[in-house]
Amino acid sequence: MDREVYLEIQVVGNAARVAAVDAETGEEVVFQVPKRTTRIEIEHLAMAKLNWKLSKIAQEKRPDDKPGRGIKV
Repeated sequence: MDREVYLEIQVVGNAARVAAVDAETGEEVVFQVPKRTTRIEIEHLAMAKLNWKLSKIAQEKRPDDKPGRGIKV
């Protein structure tokens, strides 16, 4: 998937906190990596996590797009 992703990287001690947001859907994943992780590795990990989250959301989506509260009888 070729998606536009916004990355925010904050160094906290020996780790880096990464927030990745999909530009199209607004879905976000947040994770930590060691401070010495390269930018390319961070980008690959962010894309993998976003793709996983988006595919999980697509599987959970109800076919009628109505809220999932209550019981249909």
